[in-house]
Amino acid sequence: MRDFVDTDRSGRRPRPGVKRVRRTVSALSSLLLGATLLPLGGLASPAQAVPAPIGQGFNVTPSDLAFILKQIKISERHVRTTTAETGPCGSLLGTAQSQIPNPLLSYGLRTVDGSCNNLQPERADFGASHKPFPRHAPADFRDAEAAGPFGPPGPITTYASKNTNVVDSQPRLISNLIVDQTVTNPAAVSAALHPVRTQGNPGIEACESPGVPENCVPAGQTLFIPNVTTDVGLSPPYNSWFTLFGQFFDHGLDFTKKSHGAVFVPLRDDDPLLDGIDGIPGTGDEPGPNARFMALTRTENLPGPDGVLGTADDVKDGVNTDTPFVDQSQTYTSVPSHQVFLRDYIDVAGSPTDTGKLLSTADGGMPTWAFVKSNAATVLGIKLADRDVFDIPMLVTDAYGNFARGAARGLPMLVTEGPDGKPMTADDVFVEGNRAGGGLAIPADVVRMGAAFLDDIAHNAVPTQAVPAQGPNPARPALTPDSDSEITGLGGVQEPGTYDDEMLDAHFLAGDGRSNENIGLTAVHQVFHSEHDRLVSDIR
Repeated sequence: MRDFVDTDRSGRRPRPGVKRVRRTVSALSSLLLGATLLPLGGLASPAQAVPAPIGQGFNVTPSDLAFILKQIKISERHVRTTTAETGPCGSLLGTAQSQIPNPLLSYGLRTVDGSCNNLQPERADFGASHKPFPRHAPADFRDAEAAGPFGPPGPITTYASKNTNVVDSQPRLISNLIVDQTVTNPAAVSAALHPVRTQGNPGIEACESPGVPENCVPAGQTLFIPNVTTDVGLSPPYNSWFTLFGQFFDHGLDFTKKSHGAVFVPLRDDDPLLDGIDGIPGTGDEPGPNARFMALTRTENLPGPDGVLGTADDVKDGVNTDTPFVDQSQTYTSVPSHQVFLRDYIDVAGSPTDTGKLLSTADGGMPTWAFVKSNAATVLGIKLADRDVFDIPMLVTDAYGNFARGAARGLPMLVTEGPDGKPMTADDVFVEGNRAGGGLAIPADVVRMGAAFLDDIAHNAVPTQAVPAQGPNPARPALTPDSDSEITGLGGVQEPGTYDDEMLDAHFLAGDGRSNENIGLTAVHQVFHSEHDRLVSDIR
């Protein structure tokens, strides 16, 4: 269910004709989380410390529920009446019951892929997922640094190149200037000496020589920079939770697929990473001369006129595989087939029927890859293999993430290429799932969604070999699950030609494939996962 917020494909201010979209669940979550987290800022006195019932003060009335039901009826009619003649969004508009009489009205539900958000002519895909990022100025791809390995001699690398590697130390320099709070960073020295919003605080200085000036901070030590909010400290300061939520929020707006070209970032001689894991120089854990760099992955291009990705005529435009709305796509996904695998189901007359909740473990936790595979096999009748983690198989669904039921067993149907050998054509064949025998194995000719279940995987848990750093995108050669039944710990050695399948199975799945980037981000995902399920029960 969704409330509404103005946006357009470019993320600019609202303009006429934009059908406003945001999940009601998302809005309710934000309000309830705000009410719940406020006392954590230290505003409550001991006398007020008794916790209030969850959701107290936030009331859903019968008229609210009637409004929600109206939006559901609009989406149901949309599914029933969409034809080739209406196009994907045309049946939403009209004067019949459960239609939207004017594109300016904030009616309807969020489609999973963000389409039909704007009902003005020629704007149906504004904000939809898997569309190229729009440009508001001509592209300017600058030169970087010499190839080297990381310096002269060698040609100057450039971002104007296609499907090649680039050497550039600037990304690390920028991040160090932002986060380095030692006296070696001139930006930190200035911030500590002139602390903002601190009402006359004289600040602290870096030492010019040992002990000079008095109370100075010597080289190598961290400067204290006060963390004061913009209302001159009336509000509690931000902390790392704000940072983690910011990462979660950003992951609901954009994601670009990665190519096989890389950006190598050389580390400067004063980089703290060169001191090794313990942060102390000279202890033997420093990186060797061939490891003094970081690596980033370049964005995947669009295929050029030859239709083949990874060749000289590629178009240097990236695709956003997310919906750019504030619509909780990092929880609910931007791909309808993906959402089918993340829903909770019960059996009704032998067929899975979704409960409105997200797929969860017995204790309410987010599902792991192992749990999703097991649920897909036993409930949906589809046997996912570890290789499927890279690209979600296409199911027959409607725009709202509901699967179409096969005639034989009432189970989801996979979309496979028809006799013409081309995906997404009229002769595609639908293959129904089957719970017998551990589930229907994914056919080799299944159509793929171009989106992954997981985009961040522990290195030794990746179930395929690495692909070449440059050139066309080849198939990923498969690895074999290792012979043990345990997760290989830090410092462990992976058997050659294998991957740690137990580690892969332990990864958490959410609507966004980056949910395992760090444990704090996973925690934020869990908060919104749990809040969705709580609201479903509460509204019922």
